[in-house]
Amino acid sequence: MELERESTRRSNWLDLPIDLTANILQRHGTFEIVTSACRVCPQWWNICKDPLMWRSIHMRLKNCDSVFDYYNNDYTVKICCKVVERSCYHLEDIDIETFGNDDLLEWIAKK
Repeated sequence: MELERESTRRSNWLDLPIDLTANILQRHGTFEIVTSACRVCPQWWNICKDPLMWRSIHMRLKNCDSVFDYYNNDYTVKICCKVVERSCYHLEDIDIETFGNDDLLEWIAKK
């Protein structure tokens, strides 16, 4: 009887340690985190606001063509700027080669 109850009980993502949840979120693309993962629940929103979450930003369009096809370059740049600001000077690595330009790189360097 006890075994039956155990097998029907579902795991709750909110029960995961925060550092493990952050690690899972970081495996998604920057765009996906900003536009959808951060909206899943308050806990994920708080993790996504953590500046350390944004030490590494990867926004290569060829990795996300199906998502980025719906958005113009200006929107992509706005998302990039948003996550750079969220890094609060903790940014260590950024990959924007498929849409970045000199103005954007200059702005990031000043941050």
